[in-house]
Amino acid sequence: MFTDICSLEQLVRSYKRARIGKRENMSVCAFDFDLESNIERLHYLLKSGKYIPSPYTHFTVNEPKTRSISAPAFRDRIVHHSLIKSIEPLFEKKFIIDSYACRKKKGTHFGAKRVKKFLMAARCIYGKDQPLYVLHCDVQRYYQSINWDVLFSIITNTITCPQTCDLIKKIIEHHDSIERKPQNTNAQLGLFSPSSHITPSTVSVAQRKGLPIGNLTSQIFANIYLNELDQYVKKALHEKWYTRYMDDFLIIHTDKEHLKKVREDIRIFLRENLKLTLHPKKIAIKNVTQGVTFVGYRIFYDHTLIKGETLIRLQRKYRGRRKQFSQRKITKSQMKMSNASVRGHLKHADTHNLWANLCNKRI
Repeated sequence: MFTDICSLEQLVRSYKRARIGKRENMSVCAFDFDLESNIERLHYLLKSGKYIPSPYTHFTVNEPKTRSISAPAFRDRIVHHSLIKSIEPLFEKKFIIDSYACRKKKGTHFGAKRVKKFLMAARCIYGKDQPLYVLHCDVQRYYQSINWDVLFSIITNTITCPQTCDLIKKIIEHHDSIERKPQNTNAQLGLFSPSSHITPSTVSVAQRKGLPIGNLTSQIFANIYLNELDQYVKKALHEKWYTRYMDDFLIIHTDKEHLKKVREDIRIFLRENLKLTLHPKKIAIKNVTQGVTFVGYRIFYDHTLIKGETLIRLQRKYRGRRKQFSQRKITKSQMKMSNASVRGHLKHADTHNLWANLCNKRI
């Protein structure tokens, strides 16, 4: 496995994937300036075991909520793509179908359709007069709470290649960061002085927990971590209508008391096995007649609506793009991409004339 990860052929393919949509980025241009030498250097560092991840670039985003992002150096993105290319198929075989985040042919739209299918199946089995309930849960500070030792133990149950495990361990445990993007070429390539290092706020080195949001490997590691919960719910609790999108999950059942018991079982499992805690303000058991709120939609057995908060955010962002276009700050091509993005989200719900109203409202 490790031979494939560090091979020149796979590193070149990974480089091409890593630069998609980023070809004008300064770090990508710097890497491209001496591409052959940089790829060969990366190949040597990996093969010899001397590869160490560079510091992350740390910044904050405020949409849809305030988050601390730690972006890896471009050369590390190449390594991440190469690693995931090799290990993802092994874990994909173990994932349940109803885990949707960061997986091919899944995502929010597939998740919304599955929940609607669950509701329709329950209605067919029990009839429209049988009350149906949904348990909705969220893990508190998920990325910040992932325990490194537990994560590495789960991964090594599947990955047995010592060199691959060593590379994964380096990625999990090295979390130096810089506050802003440096301007010199060497820094863009991942060469920083130790004095520039800080610890990203999503990671606690002392407690050996936390993964940086913005890291490509963090997405698959997060899925691997909560796959343990998926397996527990499906195999130990035998819940039929269970679904999860990253740390947001729900269970549909006809018995409200049963869901209360399941909630406590899950709480104990997360605490004792994964060192995680359910968010106290994001646990609810509701009748599905109010709709099931999931992945930005409010889902009913016979129709789907856009979630209120999601719609407000979408409208605000789209009007901002229209204003930018009218002021010639973005191109016609970029505006078409924004239109396609909004319409793509709306078409998966019963939005009727929402798109027309959105276009006709004044900027």
